[in-house]
Amino acid sequence: MTYHRPKFEQGLFGSANRFVCNRWTDGSEFTMANAEGVAWAQQQIVRGSILSTHLCQVESATVLAANRWIYTVTQWVPAAIAGSAISNPTDERFKYTTCRNIREEHNTATLVDGMDITTPAASVGPVGSVWSGAAWTTTNLSAKLLVHVVYDLGGNAYAFFDRPNPIRCTT
Repeated sequence: MTYHRPKFEQGLFGSANRFVCNRWTDGSEFTMANAEGVAWAQQQIVRGSILSTHLCQVESATVLAANRWIYTVTQWVPAAIAGSAISNPTDERFKYTTCRNIREEHNTATLVDGMDITTPAASVGPVGSVWSGAAWTTTNLSAKLLVHVVYDLGGNAYAFFDRPNPIRCTT
């Protein structure tokens, strides 16, 4: 198979004359020839921003402070894919034991998500938990969420998500 670079002798309808059409071809060739360098440059532009996002499930939560938790999350595969001929991925890179819910960052004993939980009195649990009648569960949690990961200059991962906590009125 051969490749033939088109040479435009006339333009397209509208304002794309032959000069513009030939520059489109030049740009396409440059991009194909330098794809690896262009990808590297894009990564440098977003350095320090979100570098990966994973579909995960919350496994457990440990109390960090009043109405704040540290979560353990692992990769989640939908049942439709799990039941198909595609094998389930077991990549441990998608397990984070210090994942944080950024929505909880300003929670206190009396304020949750900017709301006063003292009037009326309310109880708040970790994301994915269920009220058991006496307390919120902290294991076998049921939430599925998108976990975003950023890396610091030392290569350490910071995993986080943004999700409201379950709340229950206690009065």
